Amino acid sequence: MAAVLLVSCSTKKNTLVRRAYHNLTSRYNVYWNGGESFKEGVIELDKKVKDNYALILPVYNYGTKADAASLNQYMDVAIKKATKAIQKHSMVFNKKEHVRWIDDSYLLIGKSYFYKQDYSMARMTFEFVIKQYNDNAIKYDAMLWLAQTYIQQKEFKKAGPLLDVVLNKVEKGEIPSSYNKQIYPVFADYHIRQQNYTMAADYLRLSLQYKVPRKLNTRIRFILGQIEQQNGNLDAASGYYKQVMGRMTSYDMEFNASINQAQCFSASSGDSKWIIRKLSKRMLRDDKNKDFQDQIYFALAHIYMRGEDTVKAIEYLKKSVAKSTTNAYQKAISSLELAGFYLDVPDYSNAFAYFDSTMMFLPKDYPDYKILEKKTLTLKDLVTNLQIVSREDSLQRLAVMPEAQRNAIIDKIIEKIVEEEKKKQEEEQFKQETSILEQQTQLSRPPTGIGMGGAWYFYNPGAISNGNNSFVKRWGKRILEDNWFLQDKEYVPQFAEVPIDSVAVDSSGSEKNYSASNDPKNRNFYLKDIPFTSDLVDTSNKKIEQALFNLGFIYKEGLNDLVNSIASFESLLSRFPGTARTVQSYFQLYRLYGTVDNQLKSNAYRDSVLTRFPETDYAKLIIDPTYYLKLSDEKSQIEKLYTETYEAYKKSQYYIVMSNAGKALTAYPKDTTYLPRFEYLKALAIGRVEVQDSLIASLQKVILKYPKSPVKRLAQDVLDAVNRTSSGPGVSGPGKTDSLVVDTKIYSVNPFITHFYVLIVNSSLHSVDALKVKISDFNIKNYDLENLQISSIVLNNDHEMITVSNFKDADKALGYYQAIRASEYIFNKLESAGDYAYFVISSDNYPVFYKSRDTGQYLRFFLKNYLGQE
Repeated sequence: MAAVLLVSCSTKKNTLVRRAYHNLTSRYNVYWNGGESFKEGVIELDKKVKDNYALILPVYNYGTKADAASLNQYMDVAIKKATKAIQKHSMVFNKKEHVRWIDDSYLLIGKSYFYKQDYSMARMTFEFVIKQYNDNAIKYDAMLWLAQTYIQQKEFKKAGPLLDVVLNKVEKGEIPSSYNKQIYPVFADYHIRQQNYTMAADYLRLSLQYKVPRKLNTRIRFILGQIEQQNGNLDAASGYYKQVMGRMTSYDMEFNASINQAQCFSASSGDSKWIIRKLSKRMLRDDKNKDFQDQIYFALAHIYMRGEDTVKAIEYLKKSVAKSTTNAYQKAISSLELAGFYLDVPDYSNAFAYFDSTMMFLPKDYPDYKILEKKTLTLKDLVTNLQIVSREDSLQRLAVMPEAQRNAIIDKIIEKIVEEEKKKQEEEQFKQETSILEQQTQLSRPPTGIGMGGAWYFYNPGAISNGNNSFVKRWGKRILEDNWFLQDKEYVPQFAEVPIDSVAVDSSGSEKNYSASNDPKNRNFYLKDIPFTSDLVDTSNKKIEQALFNLGFIYKEGLNDLVNSIASFESLLSRFPGTARTVQSYFQLYRLYGTVDNQLKSNAYRDSVLTRFPETDYAKLIIDPTYYLKLSDEKSQIEKLYTETYEAYKKSQYYIVMSNAGKALTAYPKDTTYLPRFEYLKALAIGRVEVQDSLIASLQKVILKYPKSPVKRLAQDVLDAVNRTSSGPGVSGPGKTDSLVVDTKIYSVNPFITHFYVLIVNSSLHSVDALKVKISDFNIKNYDLENLQISSIVLNNDHEMITVSNFKDADKALGYYQAIRASEYIFNKLESAGDYAYFVISSDNYPVFYKSRDTGQYLRFFLKNYLGQE
């Protein structure tokens, strides 16, 4: 009997018995097990993926990379089993496969890679099936999966032709009509992901004519409702949502169908009161909807918007923001709508507060994300400058008050803070006595707007009590790109720095010492910043002067608010008649009044520029509108000369450098951008061809002549380097001096080469061997097919570096980075002990990092170039 079995296992001879044996065992002993593991993985993914119901849903949601990584243990088993079926049971004779489950095994491998989001392997597998089994209907299954692979990678030009081929075969009857229930949903998804919603709707409706799985059928009806709602076909949308609610589906989808149906109310066709009652009385009070209250309030806001009740709409949008505890996207879009309301008023302080909240929670792939980001930064600059004016005015008014009156005002502020703290403590106690969930909901409220309205800064006790820490918490999550609208970026708007001790003189003229205090319930907290002396008043006025100038440009260029821009420039001129910014303000007012068709005032400011400042660029521009074009041409000429000079320096053509620098000084004596650079290069060239003393003298000249230019620091660095060594650049050759000319980066970006995952830990706090075992366990469970290697090496006295290798490119390594970071098994104890770092690094950067051993430096490079964080 054993001999019979051994013979029957052979795949070398084409006999009926052997074909029957391999067909049977490949299906039930190997392929079936792989298929079951694949199905388990799909079920697990279905539990993990989250849909964003605020957007039109895709037909298929395959989750995030982290979701896909969690399926590796299932999909790897499927791949192993399918591979085993091919290796052990494939019988190819005369170029024909005689075991019917082999092609299915290849398709299973491709689908498993697809769910792992390893799209390159999936693509290659599906392409193999299409080519290898050209006379088999399975190639059309592979085409549909290959099309989905391209769709997931947004390669729509490659996906479309594949779908057209399959659809054409179906329509001609050349392949079974059962493919209809596959091709139409995929075609719909293809169009949805390109936002071609009208075309998508046609394919979705065709899908409903065939027996697609019940869950997919329900999802298609929901998507049709979303598309009809977006197109304004509210009755049709309501009908689809009603069908969804009548089916067994997830509570999330049923809830969103109910919410969307409520928003489909037509003001012209019925009474909205019953819908409001349904949302506010029934759905808000349902305990199942505690995590969905933000969406309910958002729906109520939209109902009131359509009834043109803006007050109620704003009220419910605020409640939506306050109640958003688990749905970051809902918090973002509710904040965004509030920001839009306040921007239209305009109420810039509140607009900024809600734009700020929006950007904290809005995903970066949101349409117009960059536009919203820029608008938020503009409003941030606006509010910051408004705060400066309000704060400094308040401080100056306090300074001239009698001491008793001043102290009375401060005591009132302190009294309000004490009352607020008491009230807050009572609220906290109440929250603790009710529920933890309610506590989290209350604590998630976004920052409220800062009302200016002429009120004193110190009448905002909430802002005072929070102090600098609240400012950082509230405004700190920002890209550092200051004053984009100004050519002169030397001034950076900020709150006044607080001296440790201030010598103050009150209105009676007597000096007083106020010790600094960080306690907002202490008088000295307020007194320390008050400008009692003339020098402090001058400093305060300079801040106001700069802020008003900034505001003029922000209103004009950032917000197109010409009325407030005019007011800011005129306020600057009236408050500070001798300001150094007079000519710039006159010129701006000349153009602003011309834009708003007040020619009389425009002419007055034009004449002021021409009569008082005839030699300035502003006067020349008024006389000759092409003046800046001439300046631009001059700039391009000097820029070209500088580039040539710099290239000459790199080629060691030092005499050409010195000659070109002389030409620049003669031809462009008023240039302030390139002349310092020319003289700096000239100094370095002199150092190469003359004695060290000449280099030192030339560098000192650059430092004295251009104290505000960036080259001052470079020149000083070279001078310091020369002073630290006895041999100058002319002797030592290329070295430190050259490195100061070009700000080189020691790391390069090459995402398509081999990468490693690195975990650096403090070996006195963490067991490196235990961590390596944990990582090995994680790899076996989730990356068993990848053949990853784990090693460790000492980084310095306290730290060791664990390396996981090799990943074929950055994308693979980042997928691993995200997956392992989500592992509590590895990171729980790391976080409790602290002192660790982790990142992905390319094979060419790895030795550079190990040589420098500067973890902070590489992490900055990694965050910027791999994660897109500044």
